[in-house]
Amino acid sequence: MFRCAWCMKKIGDNEPLHAIDVKFAEGIDYSDEEGEIVQVYLNSRQTSVPMIVTTADSEAKKNGQDGLFAVCSKACGEKMKTALTKEIDTFKGFSDMA
Repeated sequence: MFRCAWCMKKIGDNEPLHAIDVKFAEGIDYSDEEGEIVQVYLNSRQTSVPMIVTTADSEAKKNGQDGLFAVCSKACGEKMKTALTKEIDTFKGFSDMA
């Protein structure tokens, strides 16, 4: 079971799941946490949110996705994208977002 990275609602196993993917900035290394859910502090929200770290052998990683933020809806996804855009501008942890 996942939690929405925006509203923190539990997302059930049979519920739709959306994801916002990010590419890490050069020098950011989460390789020790591959396949795990880690907490990432977002300055713009002044809170930590869950992020899934992709594994080296995953399709996501092959497509350039280093981390995924699970969200429960398109509305939460848009809000999360806005927050992540601010993070890219001010925080050097992410270099790009899809």
